[in-house]
Amino acid sequence: MKNAIAIVFPNKRYRYCLWHILRKVLEKFGSHAQYKCGLKSKLLSCVYDSLTIEEFENSWNSLNDTFNLHENAWLQSLYAEREFWVSVYLKNSFWAGMSTTQRRESMNAFFDGYVYARTNFKEFVDRFDNGLKKKIENENQADFNSFNFTISCISHLTLEKKFQNIYTNSKFMEVQQEIMRMIYCHCCFEKMDGAITTYSLDDQVKAEDFIKEVTYTLYFNETECEAKCVCELFEMRGIICRHILAIFSAKKVREFPEKYILDRWRKDIKHKYTIISRSYDIADQKPETVRYKRILETFNEVIINAVSCDRHTEEMILKLYAMNEVWRTSNPKDIDSNVGGSTVNAATEGSSKKVLSPHVVRGKGRPPCKRRMSTMEEQLKKIKTKAANKKKDKGKSRLRRRLDTELLKSSGNQFGILGMRMQENVQTLIMVDQESGQ
Repeated sequence: MKNAIAIVFPNKRYRYCLWHILRKVLEKFGSHAQYKCGLKSKLLSCVYDSLTIEEFENSWNSLNDTFNLHENAWLQSLYAEREFWVSVYLKNSFWAGMSTTQRRESMNAFFDGYVYARTNFKEFVDRFDNGLKKKIENENQADFNSFNFTISCISHLTLEKKFQNIYTNSKFMEVQQEIMRMIYCHCCFEKMDGAITTYSLDDQVKAEDFIKEVTYTLYFNETECEAKCVCELFEMRGIICRHILAIFSAKKVREFPEKYILDRWRKDIKHKYTIISRSYDIADQKPETVRYKRILETFNEVIINAVSCDRHTEEMILKLYAMNEVWRTSNPKDIDSNVGGSTVNAATEGSSKKVLSPHVVRGKGRPPCKRRMSTMEEQLKKIKTKAANKKKDKGKSRLRRRLDTELLKSSGNQFGILGMRMQENVQTLIMVDQESGQ
């Protein structure tokens, strides 16, 4: 893969997964006598705690000398390719914070909810489209939240207010994490060389269950209002580190340099791919997508006619530039100016639709109430019914005997007039019952 990538993408940086490399440490050195007595911690400290290449080289040589690992083939092969996996060699390039294949694995886990090993080809196409549609819905929801829900600032810094207005909520929260950690930073002036001022900055870094003291070197150019830290968090993740924020705060920088605000994290940047028609959103396409499709069809016809000669081609290009300049500077009310506006409209339109109850679909097979029963089940049902009826009749006769007993007790030995009338009524009822033949 490395050889193929170098040919197809000659100008791109690529790296090995750090997690896959370090998980083999136990397999390669687990049998070493000093594995748990300093070898493992020394190796991890060499990989993670080295801030400069010189520190890494010195720490690596010390590791080999202390534990006599000069002849270890696996370790020496890693050292030969250290530029592809050691962070100190890679942190000067932008990786969006990735040092392992975790994000690729998370993408696989996302599609595992839609596609399985036994999914046939027809189902794969439909389920894959459903997965993509769900992911687009999640992105639209995140954009909607970024435009309609504001995360409160935790400080009075103007720098934080600027990030709050520009960045998406998720990236602004990452910036806030760096702002909160500024309280552990203490900077000290070292020297000044022309316009470049060098500072040493003491920081407290939490590692698992303990706190370690780390000293960073930071360079600040007051003329250009630029700063560079040896941690190179901004170069690797695109998030400005707390060390640079601490220097900007100490130097009272009011106008934040635009170079530290990346377009990829801004919420007011319109995503161009959202207007392209997709197979999984034909039913609920946005107005922009429909307009894009119409213009594209017309453009195809215009291009075919214009490429017939150079004069037509140049004339079409000049007119397109002129029209584009007019539309770029104008801001019609009926056209959304950013991705947030289109997202909000899409969400509003989707919420205004009437939601109907699902259709009642009859399940497969015979209904439970009409299920055919075996002969044994029918006999058991008859026996249960007969026993229930007998129990019911027995309960009625028991209630009648109890009422007669209470009546006799209440009347005593002498019936009186009321008792006689009741007896006559009972006899009358009995006679009528007999005459009816029941």
